[in-house]
Order: sequence, then C-alpha cells, then structure tokens
Amino acid sequence: MYSDEPPLRLKPAELESICDCPASAGGGSKLPRAALDRWVAVRYALETALANGGDVDAAVEDNAGWLDPVQRDLVTKLVTNGVLILGTSDAEVEFDPEVSVVTVEHPAVNVEFASHFQIIVTDPHDPSKVERLKIKTGRHGTQPSEAAVLLAGGEADVGFADLMLREGTIEPIELTPEDVERQIARLSELASRDRSRKVRVPGWLCYRCDRVATCGQYPAPDGYRVGRWQRTIRVSKSDVMRVDECQRRIAWKAIYGIPQDDGDEAGFAAAAGLLFHEILSEVLLSDDPDDMFAELVDRVSPNDRETMSLLYDRHTRIESTHVPVTYGLTEYQVGATLIMDGLDADRDGNVKDGAAVAVTVIARTDAVGREPDKTPAVIEHRTGKNSDRIDDRETAIYALSTARLLGVDTVAVHQHSLGAPGDPECIRIVYDAAALVEAEELLGQVLAPISLWDPVDATKPEYSVGEWCPGCPFQARCTTFRS
Repeated sequence: MYSDEPPLRLKPAELESICDCPASAGGGSKLPRAALDRWVAVRYALETALANGGDVDAAVEDNAGWLDPVQRDLVTKLVTNGVLILGTSDAEVEFDPEVSVVTVEHPAVNVEFASHFQIIVTDPHDPSKVERLKIKTGRHGTQPSEAAVLLAGGEADVGFADLMLREGTIEPIELTPEDVERQIARLSELASRDRSRKVRVPGWLCYRCDRVATCGQYPAPDGYRVGRWQRTIRVSKSDVMRVDECQRRIAWKAIYGIPQDDGDEAGFAAAAGLLFHEILSEVLLSDDPDDMFAELVDRVSPNDRETMSLLYDRHTRIESTHVPVTYGLTEYQVGATLIMDGLDADRDGNVKDGAAVAVTVIARTDAVGREPDKTPAVIEHRTGKNSDRIDDRETAIYALSTARLLGVDTVAVHQHSLGAPGDPECIRIVYDAAALVEAEELLGQVLAPISLWDPVDATKPEYSVGEWCPGCPFQARCTTFRS
C-alpha cells in the first residue's frame, strides 16, 4: 500500500507530543531558541577545542564569540567539561559521522521512529569497541522511548551513551530487552492513531509547544493571526505576577533559557499547596466529593493528612455559601496573546525595533465551569497564609483569556481563600464588556516590557535587588553578572 511513499520519520518526542495534543503538529511561530543556539555553539566549539589542543577560550571565541557574557560563560563551562572527558584519552573522536541517525520502522502505518547522535568514539587499541554519544547540555539524559529506538535499531556490538556536559560525565544509555520491547510497542500504538485531527488538548505541553500562539487556545485580539516568522514570547501567569519585581528573572527563563541554580526546591508550604490542588482537582469532578476526598487523603502521609483535611473543611464551608458553580474542568490552561511593538532580531543577530511581537501568557486555572445563569466562571484556590487578597493582574488574565476563548462578554472569577487567617472566603469579581476592555489594557501595560527585551543579549533585561532575590532560581548566576 505504501511501497511508493517514503516513510514519515518521527522522533519519539514529536510523536508523543502529537498524541498528547494533536493541535501541536504543524507550523508554529518564531519562539526564542537560545538554548538550541547554545547547543550548536557547544557542539562546534567542542570539536574545535579537541582539534586545537584543548584551547577552550579560542574555540569558544571562534564558535560563540557573538554570545553575551552570561551565555558565553555557559558555553565555556560545557566545552571545558567536554574537553576534560574526551580530550584526556587517546580515543578517536568523530563528529557528525556519515551515518548519525538510528531508525526503527513501523511499516503498518509507513512511519519510522528516529533518534540522532553526534559523536562516534572508537578505542584505537580495539576498533571493535565503539560508542556513539549524544551531546546533552541540560540536566536530563535520553528519555526511555528514544533510548528504545537507539537500542532496537542500532548494531548489537555498538554502545550508546549521553555526553552529559553539565555534570562532566558519560552515562550509558541502557534498557532491559523487555523495556525496549515495551517502549517500541507503545510508540507503534501511538503511531497507529489518527494523527490528522487538530483537536486542542491544553496542558503542560503548551509551555514548550511551537504553536502556542497559533493553535487558537490562547487567542490574539479580533481574530489576529500570528505569522509564521513573527517573534513570539510565552510567559506564565507566575511570570506576569513577578515581572515588576525583577525583569531579568523572567527574561532569563522565557527568552534565554538560562539554567536554574542547583538545589532550588519548593518549601513545605508550597509542596502542601500543590498536593491539595492535586487532590481537589479530582474531588471537584467526582459524583461524591466527600467520598473521593476520603479515598485520596487516605493515600497521603499522616503529616500531610491533617493539613489536607483542614483545607478541605474550609473548602466545603465556602461551597455551601458562595455562588454555586457547575464544574466542567480542573487544572485547565487558559491564556491570551497580546500584540505589541517590540524588538526582533534577524538570522545574523541584528536587533531591530518596531516589530509586532506576540506575547502569549498562559494561566493554569484550578477549575472552570458555569454559574446557574451560564456565566463562565474561573475558580482559583489559595492555600497560603497571605491569600486573602486577589491581584487585578491575575483576575485580568483569567477573565480576558476565558472571554476570548469562549467568545463571551461576561466572565466571573472566584478566589477561594482557604489558608488565610479568619473564616474562609470567596471573593467573586464579575467582568462585563467594559471591564474586559480595562483588563486588556492592564495586561498590555504589564506585558509591554517583555516585548522590548533584547532577543539575543541576556545582560540587557534589567535586574532589581530585593527581598525576592533569596527565592530566585538564578540568584548565584545573577550576582556574578551584575554591572
């Protein structure tokens, strides 16, 4: 049936993304690609350094001299680790070999799964000892599905490993034969599904999807269509709430993909809040909420159980007194795209102003539903001690994004304060057509600086020193690179 057509080549991650959200397939917009640019710079600088006797500075100057000091420092440290790993042996190192992809065919649907590697290392004393390396510049190595493709499609006597430049180690890529078979079977099942559908399934994938501003889940105003080569920046609700504290913190995350400092972990209060949100997301959609809560809370540790029960008791007290809502979805992503004048850069890194920049803000709601008169409602549960005041920027995001998505001119936003002192409280704010216009104006003011962040230079966005610094995941690196 498919004999005259070449197979469709898919990376496991691409296939998994399409199956998570069919609307993720297709052309996107021009999102920041700093992490990819650094990866390319590292790859070529590492090859140069190994060829020039280990002169990392010269190699970085030749291959990444255009980078700002923050990103150049990242590249230098990664290349240095690579030279220490590969340059201390007399093994033969070959970059970008003629054959650098491993495939596994699935002829039933004319698809092949593919995984790439970048380096072949051969033991000069025993040419039969060959290892193929994937260059990794982040914390995570090869995922199981991709590892299965390498191990199922590769030669039996050739090993695969991750060159983990951040840690300075080589980690073998290994799976049991049973796990390889299981992963390939799973990929085959995914490939056999109908991939022509364009149904949107918003979720965590949105935060790394190229089509976030074009799929329709986070609409731009008045039917505006974001262009294929238009600069797009995506930020989260949390980013928006922090942008007036320190622009550098948000820019390093959203624009430049700067690695976070090691050891940045959520505190106990934050972890407890996340656990309660996870439990409540199932409870709200249950036919018998109390029974569901009892079942779920029984699975948590005794230390958490008391906190969960206290929060749930306060939740039920609010439920009995506030404007009722018929819940439709929980943990649901909404958002909006705003178009504003800003900066863009061409392929050579030349920055220009006056570009139409699309800034997409994404917010994960705790629950969405309808009030008795069918007014769309967004529910936000606050479990912190200081959760007795709702922020206009946050409610503006919820209201504007919901109104645009549904095409309505009235939205109600409910904040349920569960952890604050005193009695639990529902703060309900109704946005009519006029209030929605004000919400869009407010968000435009808040997001305006984001469109003006330099597309290529991580030192340009301003930093601010304040009480928020100790909790910032970039504190150590930021301190190093302050003027």
